[in-house]
Amino acid sequence: MPSVPVFPVLLAGAVAALYVLAPGYFTSARVASTGYPLDAPGHDSWAALRHAPYPPYPFAGHALLERLVPVAFYEASLRPLPPLLFSAVYYIVAHAANHTLGSAPKDATRGTGPTAQLLRAAVVAHNLALALYSAFTFAAMLPPVVDLFVQGWRGSGVEGMKVALCSIPTNDPYLGRWAYLFMLSKYYEVVDSLILHLKGKRIGHLQSYHHAGALICMWVAYRYQSQPVWVFVTFNSGVHTAMYLYYVCAALHLPFPRALKRNLTTLQILQIASGTLLTNLYLLISITPAHVLSTLATVHTSLPRLFASHTDTLFFGGGPPRKAMALATYAADRATSSVPASCLQTKGAEVALHVNTAYMLPLLALFAHFFISSYLRPSKTASAHSRAKGAVDAPPAPAPSAAAKATESTAEPRPAVPAYVAPPSGRPGERSLKAVPASNRP
Repeated sequence: MPSVPVFPVLLAGAVAALYVLAPGYFTSARVASTGYPLDAPGHDSWAALRHAPYPPYPFAGHALLERLVPVAFYEASLRPLPPLLFSAVYYIVAHAANHTLGSAPKDATRGTGPTAQLLRAAVVAHNLALALYSAFTFAAMLPPVVDLFVQGWRGSGVEGMKVALCSIPTNDPYLGRWAYLFMLSKYYEVVDSLILHLKGKRIGHLQSYHHAGALICMWVAYRYQSQPVWVFVTFNSGVHTAMYLYYVCAALHLPFPRALKRNLTTLQILQIASGTLLTNLYLLISITPAHVLSTLATVHTSLPRLFASHTDTLFFGGGPPRKAMALATYAADRATSSVPASCLQTKGAEVALHVNTAYMLPLLALFAHFFISSYLRPSKTASAHSRAKGAVDAPPAPAPSAAAKATESTAEPRPAVPAYVAPPSGRPGERSLKAVPASNRP
């Protein structure tokens, strides 16, 4: 029996305790009297959310991306109605579709007809496209984030890394571009559920809750420029790269070890638990940007010149060169803000963090239940083998009739288990174990 994933369970407990303590004690004690540094003065929490400006348009100067995502579409997508309505409709339709499967659902992707072949090709293309897109997003987002942490560590050690954590600029056109496109990809990912339905399988609560909630969380995090949005994008894109590669292998009937499949589920649990813990640190951390700023004057980006300046020319048809992100610039802005010690900068960022945590904890429970039911509980086949093996000493069963044999020949094949059948000599009442695997024989 595989071991229980203890580390994710412990992380989940830490997240739960942190979520109970942080909003009522740490955050309110620090910002209750002054508010967050980037919120308009004199506004209550609801007014701060209503009047929060949209993130800057991240595709200016890019001919291709400006055509694909015009400014009008960008602003419309940041309103609350599209993600909320889409998620609600998807969730309702997904579960209503389960009732159309009937008692004997058919797999539309099986068979030799042109429709089945076309659907199989579409499934492979869908999974391969999401695997490649997820890998690209992971490779585009992670290096600049890691570089900011390296700058902080070289400048002031742990204090510098704290300033880096709190200063990752989600409003930077480069990071904002990939975060926004990742939010749009959550609309497309519901095609996973359509594929399940075409295969004649029910859409479970884990998948429907996951897709509906991920879109809302990603929208609120990007809309209110919550600094922890990089955690969602990098962690999720990294796990999705491996997950959709597995789906490609499954669609092409390529071998994929069961242990690796189980580890993918463990990786998803670990992603949810560790990501939620990391994002909630933004509620706890106090920073000293003025102190760190004095040590960052000689620290510069360590990214290669190709990545730091010419990534935009390399991908998506060109655009203005992107300047490397310098932690000293962000530390200077923090040092002169109204609340320099606050890690979060807006009320919207805090609300996005709480929405994400409220979504992640039930999702963690659903994934844990899936892991336990799929990998820790004994399978029905194994239980049947055990029951049959324990009945070897029972009185022999009579030989089946000709009608029974004819019926059995047309039925679906069953796992070979110890059973009493007529021996080759045809004498009823004798038992034969020739069809039983050696491992199951008494």
